[in-house]
Formats: sequence, C-alpha cells, structure tokens
Amino acid sequence: MARLSIRDFPDDLHQQLVHAANKHERSLEGETRYALARYIESLHQPQPEPAPRRETWQRQTGKRLEQLFDRLREDDAFAWGERHDVPHLAQALGEVSPAPLMDIIDGRLALSFEMAEKLAKRFSCSTSWLLNGAGSMFPYPEIGGSYSEFIEPAKGVLPITIKLVRICQKKAADGSSGRHDGTLLIFRVKDGDAHIEAGYSSTRFYLGDGMGAGGQGNLKDFVGYLNKNEDVNFKAYNFFKPLEREEAWGHHPQYFLKGAEPAGWLEPLLRGVSPGNIKWVTDSV
Repeated sequence: MARLSIRDFPDDLHQQLVHAANKHERSLEGETRYALARYIESLHQPQPEPAPRRETWQRQTGKRLEQLFDRLREDDAFAWGERHDVPHLAQALGEVSPAPLMDIIDGRLALSFEMAEKLAKRFSCSTSWLLNGAGSMFPYPEIGGSYSEFIEPAKGVLPITIKLVRICQKKAADGSSGRHDGTLLIFRVKDGDAHIEAGYSSTRFYLGDGMGAGGQGNLKDFVGYLNKNEDVNFKAYNFFKPLEREEAWGHHPQYFLKGAEPAGWLEPLLRGVSPGNIKWVTDSV
C-alpha cells in the first residue's frame, strides 16, 4: 500500500479531522482516508448545469424587491399607521391578492413591466434598478440645468409644493465640509399622492460659499427663476441627519423630508444676499 506524508499540515484542519474521527469512531488515519476518498469521488460527479438566465434574473429581481421593501421600512417611508407587510403592500399596489408579489420576491414569478411601473409610481423607486440593478434604488437626476422643467407642473397648482432641502453635514477635523454639504435636493410633492418626484443640483451650483464664478452665476440664474415664479409654493428646509452611505441616493425621498427642519435661508436668497452672507444653518451641526 502507498504511504502519504504531508508537511506543514494546518493545525486547524488537523483539529477538525481529529474531531471528525472521534465523532465517527475512526482512527485519524481512517478518517483522513475516508475524507480523501469522498473528495476524489466528488471530482468525478457531473457538474450541475448553470441555471437558465430567466431563473437567475427572477431570483435577482426578487432579492432587489425585498431590498426595496426593507429600505422603505428603514427610511420610514410609510404614512403614520400604514401597514407595510407584504399583503398590505400588495393591497396598496391595487393587487387582488398578495400571492403574485410573494412569488416575485421568492423568485418563482417574473416581475412584469406593469408591476415594475406600479412599484415605481407608488414607492418612488427606479424601474431600471428593479429590472436590472442599474443605477440607484431611487432616482435623483441632476436637474441643475433643467429645474424649470421639474418645477413647471407646480405653477399655479396649490396641491403641489416644491420643497427645497439643503443637506447640512458636519465639518471634518481638517475643517472641510462633508461631501454633500450644501447640496440642494428638490422635491415635488402633491397632496394625497404617495409618489414623490426628486432631483438634486450640486454639480452646477450648491448652497454655500466658495463657488467659482460659474457656480455663482448658475445659482444667480436659479434664484432669478424662483423670483419669477411667485405662483409656485416653495418651502425651504435643512437636513441634518448624517448620511451613512457614501451616496445619498440610496434613500427614499421621505427619509429626507421627514428628517428635514424648516429653514430661513430662502428669503435672503431671493433678496439677492450673496451666499457668503447667508446664515444657512441657524443651529450648529
């Protein structure tokens, strides 16, 4: 019979073999021979065929849908007293039964385009993210150059409010502000509608001092637009909660709106006070 000698055998693996030998009432050599025989047998076993792309996609989509519902609960995106178990979520989507939604989460049923649109309309999420994982869970397009198109539906429409939320982040030890400090989030909120349109503007301008001439010019244009649209219901807020994730766009709009506090920076901004002379934050953050 052949002999086998192994140098530098890992201590932890040796202890596992000793434990297995005691459990199976074998000698250490017998347990090692048994384990090696099973390993050699496994090399000759037929490899399972890869799952069809449809099954893989269904499972991945189901996981994303479950992640969405978990995030909605974490972000407190539901109205006070609103139930958010799967049966009630299905009811909120207008489904006659929770079974299809449960099957989608479990990966047994394909997420239809119609259902993806329902989810996006009801929960303000991204259909692209739901269907293929592209982009962020919630869409926050950069609307620095197209804010007029975003605000247009609110002109003269009392049930719609444009909420301007300034992200306020603590300064680092070196005195620099957080990555999103001064970022302006813009929300279009309609009374009685759970869906919230959202966008941001920070690459063209931000709410703070230290911008170059281009950023200051873009902010001036934005302020001029606000002044020309007095029939729009604008409200200003500050958001102080820390952003745990590097990207802010993984949060539902209600995360920001429920965590925002009314702010007084809009009035001086509309009067043309320069960013460096505006007290953006009344309390220390």
